Amino acid sequence: MARVLRLPDHGKLIVCTDLQGCLRDFHRVVEIFDEQMAKTGDAHLLFTGDLIHGPHLEESEWPEFLGEYYRDASGEVIDELAVMMKRHPGRVHALVGNHEHGHIGGPHTAKFAADEVAVLEHLLGPERAERMREVLRDFALVAVAPCGAVFTHGAPAATIESIRDIEEARLDGFEVGSPIDILDTPVIGPILWARSAEPDAAAAFVKALGGTFCIYGHDVIPEGFEIIGDEQIVVSTSFGVFDANKVYVALDLAAHYASVHDLRVGVEILPLYPDVTAPGASRAHG
Repeated sequence: MARVLRLPDHGKLIVCTDLQGCLRDFHRVVEIFDEQMAKTGDAHLLFTGDLIHGPHLEESEWPEFLGEYYRDASGEVIDELAVMMKRHPGRVHALVGNHEHGHIGGPHTAKFAADEVAVLEHLLGPERAERMREVLRDFALVAVAPCGAVFTHGAPAATIESIRDIEEARLDGFEVGSPIDILDTPVIGPILWARSAEPDAAAAFVKALGGTFCIYGHDVIPEGFEIIGDEQIVVSTSFGVFDANKVYVALDLAAHYASVHDLRVGVEILPLYPDVTAPGASRAHG
């Protein structure tokens, strides 16, 4: 598995964050990517981790803080992602999130079950679970683009000297640990689990990777996104957000973004469901 995904300097990049088993939002993201491919023939799609492990609740049990109602379809999401990757080789990508990590050497998460890894693999059965693990093992840990963008699952809080620190990071051997233990593990702990990064730490991380800003998810931003300082934007494409506020990012890979403030609402920061509105919803942050 390549730890660092290097994106090209041309084409359009569609970026989305935490789906957590929401098949409907996965289909919408794929639709956006397919439209861009049909339009230009030069597009890439990047998921920044946590495609899996959603709630198993009836609609009557659904709490409002979880956003739009859906039923977990993690197995279907990974199956369809694998098909997309084969259909568009070298154009559809995904990063490891802390939830994927649990299936390939990381601590088992416990967001909606005491052991979400065990629950999902039981539901899938041995053969399908192994196929899923094969897909997850090919996910990168970080992505970089010549346009200045760096992509992680969690906040850019890791202390690194260069891209080599990420290329040499190990993901295995943490199965019996806990999220608390792994958060203190250099490089992979913060990349997979940190919800925030101090401005100086984020700036140093991004600079070490040759970038100017970082796009990540992991945390839920009910309004869709939040810009922090000059180097960070937290994006919520799916989980924990209502349709009216879900956003994705569309970058021009041939451009150069000097800072996160070069990302414009309505140009690079776009609604996942543009025809859905909510009274009083605000998309402006800074």
